[in-house]
Amino acid sequence: MKHHAAYGLGLEDLDVVIVEDSKPMQTLIRSILISFKVARVRVFDSADEALEAMLSEPPNVILADWRMAPTSGYQLLRLIRHRHMEPLCYVPLIFITAHGTRALVDKGLRAGAHHLLVKPLSPSTLHSRLAWLVTDDRTMILENSGFYNIDGIHKTLDVQAEKLKTLENARTYHEQATKRLAAVKSAVEKEFASASKGVPESPEHIAKRVIPAARDRKAPRISAFGATRATGT
Repeated sequence: MKHHAAYGLGLEDLDVVIVEDSKPMQTLIRSILISFKVARVRVFDSADEALEAMLSEPPNVILADWRMAPTSGYQLLRLIRHRHMEPLCYVPLIFITAHGTRALVDKGLRAGAHHLLVKPLSPSTLHSRLAWLVTDDRTMILENSGFYNIDGIHKTLDVQAEKLKTLENARTYHEQATKRLAAVKSAVEKEFASASKGVPESPEHIAKRVIPAARDRKAPRISAFGATRATGT
């Protein structure tokens, strides 16, 4: 096991490679990094061009856009994480993207990315992430697939996914219980309105007659963890 290539360095010691096909974003990220007084900044329009340069001069950090053509940032990450790409396999990569969905973040981190930043990018956000990165002591391990990854990342993401699933199930249960309660209240109100036109019934008699009927309506069966039958998600 080995630490990533930026571990223990100061920001002023970093050799940073930017891989971005947007000229305005290149200019923005470069100017932000220069304001941090990093040692070196190299900018490339494509992943293929960057890879060729990095093979001869590996950087300490890579900042890469997720969506690029013909080789995407994700494909670049998978290339450099292969065990035959040493020492590039130890270089931390941070994605910069306009599409920070939960699925994309999960995919990127499971593939070996150290972090993901969402556009528009602010200097304070990038500074805090780089400051965190140089103190991140998680080691890189070689997986059975032949690719290097962050030690324990899959377990960490699995735990987070399970927590999110539990929260989502609890939310679903609450929504369904709220709907059932509203249905019962509506039925009781209708019965009161109907009874007011004739012989009044006591609330106890109405409840005995209405609530079982409301329970018999076709509604998803629920448990303490949410719906017991598929909800389509």
